[in-house]
Amino acid sequence: MQLIKTDKGREALRSRDPDLTPIERQIVILANGTHSRVSIQQLMARDVGSELHRLLQLGYLEERVDARHGAHVAAQHQASPASAAAVASGFTYPAAPQKALAQSPQQLTRRSLAGTKMYIVDMLQLLRDMDASAMAVSLHSSQGEQEFIQNVATAARLIVAKCGPSYGLRVVTKLSEIVPEVHLAVLQTLASDLEAVTAMP
Repeated sequence: MQLIKTDKGREALRSRDPDLTPIERQIVILANGTHSRVSIQQLMARDVGSELHRLLQLGYLEERVDARHGAHVAAQHQASPASAAAVASGFTYPAAPQKALAQSPQQLTRRSLAGTKMYIVDMLQLLRDMDASAMAVSLHSSQGEQEFIQNVATAARLIVAKCGPSYGLRVVTKLSEIVPEVHLAVLQTLASDLEAVTAMP
């Protein structure tokens, strides 16, 4: 069963519905019809079962059966054993943007929230899709530093889902060089998970 945002969910994102918590807003952004409850939780890297239940009950999200998705996962599992764990969780791997890292600003050598924001938004813009655009809006409209860092981590996981763990690890590594040291632990945990996936034989 794949989660997809309803018209109510899309309107809630556009209007920044105050009834949605920051976590719920991130879930609605990620619910694009390619992720199940399990893969959403893996992208969020936390237990969001109660939030998912509330969003479904209130009509922000709905679940749909996609028979093609199961066949697609099975085919990728056979074709790419190295990424089996990520595929099983609902990740997809289109070609990574070739110019992404080359286009990152050269001046981003000092640690700052502004530099972090500039870099991650640039990476999202290179994806050129609705999910990335919505995530960029969440970054721009973050209420406070903690929500911003949570959004950065969610944006990084979205890039992993779109482009694969190898490319995602490069983005997370670059972020780790830019983000203020007080927030490094969040990215280091994600980097460790990605290193484990990319190291699989």
